[in-house]
Amino acid sequence: MEQLFNPQWPSGDRPEIQLCIFPHLPEFLVIDSRRGNPEIIVISTDDVFDEDFYQAMEAEFSETLRSSKEFLFSHLINLPINIEETARDITMSFILDRLGVQVDDEDEIPSVVVYVVSGGALTAHSEKIREGLIGLIKNGLDPQESDRWEQTISDLINRETTITEKLNEQHMSDALSSDSLDYFTLWESRN
Repeated sequence: MEQLFNPQWPSGDRPEIQLCIFPHLPEFLVIDSRRGNPEIIVISTDDVFDEDFYQAMEAEFSETLRSSKEFLFSHLINLPINIEETARDITMSFILDRLGVQVDDEDEIPSVVVYVVSGGALTAHSEKIREGLIGLIKNGLDPQESDRWEQTISDLINRETTITEKLNEQHMSDALSSDSLDYFTLWESRN
């Protein structure tokens, strides 16, 4: 678990930007080290994913969908992968733009690490994940500011954990009531 939050590349360098995404929350944490000491920011998703974002996404999806007519079935089979890549590229472009990065200039694009903080690892190891994320911000902050960000990180983790646990309970309830296609039974009589 400790290796998950090792912010160094194999070369010993550190990423310039680290994003901590909490999939069920309307904000995410940014650790921006481009100017030396880390600048830590919580950004609302509404500040990044505006109408321009949705229009860019729709335009790219449309282009991706219509990009091949020669081998249509092959294209359709690969469509989910292509859409996922497109969604990631556009999302990252809008996040970097929000951080003031000139995304059109390849030389300007910083190194980025993305941590997605959710799922079973979060519910089973939330304290280790909290310690790992706090370890990312410790260097370069005065103790008072460090304490404030520790509290913010703990709050984000607690909120994500609560939502994840509620969703897991709902999935289990759906499975037990046979309303979910994610689960199966060895014997079922629907008479």
